[in-house]
Amino acid sequence: MAKTIFDFDTNMQQQGGGDRPLVWRDAKDPCFGKCGASALEEAEWHRLSAKERERIRAVNDGEAWCAEHSSGIRLKFETDSADLRVRVTLDGKFNMTNMTEIGQCGLDLYVYDARVGGYALHEVARYDLDASYYEVPLSHFVGAPKQMRRYILHLPLYIAVKQLEIGLDADAAVRPVAFSMPEKIGIYGTSIVHGCGASRPGLAPSNVLSRRFDCEVMNFGFSGCAMMEPVVGDILGSLKLDALIVDTEPNAGVDARLRDNAEPFFDAFFVHGEVPVVLFSRVPFALDLYDDYRARMADYYRGFLRALARKYTRRGHRMIFADGFKLFRGNFTEYTLDGVHPNDVGMQALTNAYGRELSRLFGDKFQ
Repeated sequence: MAKTIFDFDTNMQQQGGGDRPLVWRDAKDPCFGKCGASALEEAEWHRLSAKERERIRAVNDGEAWCAEHSSGIRLKFETDSADLRVRVTLDGKFNMTNMTEIGQCGLDLYVYDARVGGYALHEVARYDLDASYYEVPLSHFVGAPKQMRRYILHLPLYIAVKQLEIGLDADAAVRPVAFSMPEKIGIYGTSIVHGCGASRPGLAPSNVLSRRFDCEVMNFGFSGCAMMEPVVGDILGSLKLDALIVDTEPNAGVDARLRDNAEPFFDAFFVHGEVPVVLFSRVPFALDLYDDYRARMADYYRGFLRALARKYTRRGHRMIFADGFKLFRGNFTEYTLDGVHPNDVGMQALTNAYGRELSRLFGDKFQ
């Protein structure tokens, strides 16, 4: 039998289940502080409700399907359990060429640690590649002094989670942890917002922003399908967000749909109230260096979006334009996984840009 890296590097090996007695709870239990989506009272872990998805499916089936993925959904809780394990049932198997298994189908667990000034990565879920169900331990505190610890558990980015259970010590206390800031931010965008290219869930921009500012950030990245239909604007407006970041050009801007849909989308969104919007043009792609049509389209839409923001500002709305071509410094191709989707370095640069624009809206509290 051919040897693999697992024969020599134990750090690469999948994790076993262990034999400590645990009490297993459905992660829908309010004690786990589920957040990051508006549909979390439904049976599964979808980002939009069944009713909202049906409305969208009538005009864009792909967008409705992507809304079933758990990207940006997280649990925010504290417990004194020494052990912490998860049982996960997925609606499919790992199958992407430009995602890691952990990013598409795994989870990562953060624990608050004052030594890093916030939440630190604690462990990731590694499991058999061909599995649609797995059970893995995530805690390294077995044998440590019993104390309450604050956690954030990020769900998979690019697959639907059918069921999630969490195993804790039988005598463990567990309760939700609230956000310290009340603002609720939405990000509507493409595969980049969805998290494509992030090596694990906690590095998707919505999750980084939520940890950084300790507020709820909702991920509406719909890979390849973010076309700015008015029905989506209406649904996002109904969520009563405190701000919306719109980063849809890589999808809607490949043809005339961005030009045709943008105003109807925003008109439907603003029906629900005055919510500030940050309107991003796309980041540069490697093919911009060789595809003249693509480069000219990017120039056109950068000007179009800048003018659109001015138009809505004159109408009395608060809309900020942000130039995505300024996000990556120097050789911008080094910020991508595949010439389009940001790698982890690119994701951090994108997150920093989102954060800068939020600070323009909300001031020092988003520094």
